Amino acid sequence: MTSKRNFSTRELAQMWNVSESTIKRWADAGELYCYRTPGGHRKFYLEDICSFQRKRGFDATGLLTTEQWEDPEIEDSLNRKNFQKVRQLVHYLAIQNQRNRIKDLLERLYIRGMGLVDLYDEVLVPILKSSQQALHHGDLTLGQERLLRHNLEEAMSFLFPQLIRRRQNGKTGLCASTDDFCTISVNAISRILEVEGWDCLNLGGNVPFPAMAEIVKEEPVNLVCVVSSNPKMSICQEFESLSEAADSYRIPVVLAGAGFQNPQLREQLPHDEYFPDFRSFHNYVLYLSR
Repeated sequence: MTSKRNFSTRELAQMWNVSESTIKRWADAGELYCYRTPGGHRKFYLEDICSFQRKRGFDATGLLTTEQWEDPEIEDSLNRKNFQKVRQLVHYLAIQNQRNRIKDLLERLYIRGMGLVDLYDEVLVPILKSSQQALHHGDLTLGQERLLRHNLEEAMSFLFPQLIRRRQNGKTGLCASTDDFCTISVNAISRILEVEGWDCLNLGGNVPFPAMAEIVKEEPVNLVCVVSSNPKMSICQEFESLSEAADSYRIPVVLAGAGFQNPQLREQLPHDEYFPDFRSFHNYVLYLSR
């Protein structure tokens, strides 16, 4: 487990393009929360930085010179949201087993105003797709692909506890996948729900539809999210147990993932919505959260 990242007065001054005395004044006035080290130095956590930015209406677009990136131009790429450059570096770091450095990059994008959904849709998902293509063409070994996938998920698990969440709204979502290759997608859906104030029953991957149906019958669920990366027409009959259970409680069932891209397959699966990306799913969650 990685230690919780904090930022110094100097780093905030660099990121916000203000003087260190301004940072200290905001902190001493109670506008910007900080804690003091035994030596009396002010330190700031990510969630407090982002909360302050939201109130003030700005992002941290200054250059952070204390970070020693592998690519010296990455700070400028982060500022410009040059996602191609960022994805190249994240891909490299994932293969090199540098999950903490990946977390630092995602953290810097988050401070610059990119939300959880954007981190997935603009950075992580494209990397996963390109790695699958590289694996198919023999440019990436299976071991490297699995290492990359694991490190991306680990990096996000390090970052997620620091993200700002809405207050609990009393709603509960259920998310699961029918295969083992959707861990990142299932966790993404779970995290999106949690950020918006939902509880989430995350069953993970390789979950049969009858098992999902059992949870629907036993728990007060308000939404069922099914993810798949492997399109199989044979799942249609198995899906009935879940759709019948959800329908009996009037619970919407939504689909996500490449496994449900085929319209002909979706026509045979009783569901309410299909989401090709996390942005559209997030918008739907916002609608349900009203």
